[in-house]
Amino acid sequence: MTKYHQLFKQQVVNFYFEHHENLAFTLKYFNLVAKSVRCWIAQYKYSGTNGLAVLHRKRIYSPEFKHRVVQTILSGRFTMENAALYFGIASNGTISQWLKAFRKNSINGLHPKPKGRPSIKPKYAKMPLPPKTEEERLRLRILELEAEVAFLKKLDEIIKRDEAKTAETVQSLRVHYPLEILLPIAKLARSIFFYHRQSKPDRDSTLKARIRDIKQAEPNYGYRRVSAKLVGVNHKRVQRLIQEMGLQVRTKKQRKYSSYKGEQGKIAPNLLQRDFSASKPNEKWLTDITEFRVKDEKLYFSPILDCFNNELIAYGLSRHPNGMLVQKMLLQAVEKLPRNVNLILHSHQGIHYQMPSYQRLLAKNRISQSMSRKGNCLDNAAMESFFGRMKTECFHGKSFTSIDELEKVINDYVRYYNEERIQLKLKGLSPIQYRKQSFK
Repeated sequence: MTKYHQLFKQQVVNFYFEHHENLAFTLKYFNLVAKSVRCWIAQYKYSGTNGLAVLHRKRIYSPEFKHRVVQTILSGRFTMENAALYFGIASNGTISQWLKAFRKNSINGLHPKPKGRPSIKPKYAKMPLPPKTEEERLRLRILELEAEVAFLKKLDEIIKRDEAKTAETVQSLRVHYPLEILLPIAKLARSIFFYHRQSKPDRDSTLKARIRDIKQAEPNYGYRRVSAKLVGVNHKRVQRLIQEMGLQVRTKKQRKYSSYKGEQGKIAPNLLQRDFSASKPNEKWLTDITEFRVKDEKLYFSPILDCFNNELIAYGLSRHPNGMLVQKMLLQAVEKLPRNVNLILHSHQGIHYQMPSYQRLLAKNRISQSMSRKGNCLDNAAMESFFGRMKTECFHGKSFTSIDELEKVINDYVRYYNEERIQLKLKGLSPIQYRKQSFK
């Protein structure tokens, strides 16, 4: 509502009286509403010029003043309009609110409401000061006896009377009686009381047990795959609990094996351009070689991975990273390849993939060769990512007595990876399960 200046109000009132109290003419002349002008005229009649003063700050009325105004209206002495004029209250609506509050909560409804949100923390009773007079001593004794009676009543409600329940009873009475009085009555040490107050049941105990069982069966599962097993549990909660229990998957970075020896043959173009998505099996294959070390011996692993479902199509293991390792692996993969497919096989520019015999084998089977740019591992990032996961899950943090033992572990891992290891991007299925489902 617009606040008009006192001089303007005075001008309107004077105009009203000068024109023989013609309200309609006054309203039309100043383009005002009747309610405001009537109020100004009444205020002027009751309080003169002071009644037209503009209040720049919101007035605060005491509960006693509000009660006096309400009583004058309820007794029939004033109407709300006359009471507002008599007591200098700007709006009748203010008095209407006071009447409503008084009828609902009596005098308590006229007290100001506390600002802000109510405190969640309860206000505990405080221990009185040491008594100085006989009356104060008796009051303290009465308080002690009341606390004792209240405690015994609470205690009778509890069937199992152990320390935890006793501490709970003391806690429930702290709002009314000081802790220093309650603890001797309960015969409970202060340290024991606070111990039970801090010992809260672990609401995640059942979930932790399930996570521990999954991690025991699948120690290489991170929080995402554990979450996939725990249907309906938020992955952030699972991650927090895994960290609390110290069950994270530990990784170790080692020097990467490189077979690059410069340009020894024909370099193929980069046909993939880092697009590792595939709409069907045998559309895009990736390959690379990685190195494992056991004591002073080395083992080289060369797989082919299908971009459609991350399935390992074929692989080779050898003590030497030679061309025979790569070509044997390729022959295994070609045997599984259907006829008349438009396939791309991507690798880096390693010497094995530049060999004429390898490239002839690709051409014979109508496989288009693709190569990463020189020194750019991101061009074959999906393959690098697989090697990282594989070494984390079956090699790093484990001890092997021989290369033969490691070779057996890798063979078992390849079977497990293809048939059992679930992947979130494959809708929680293993690579082979996903491939079979896609043909249904």
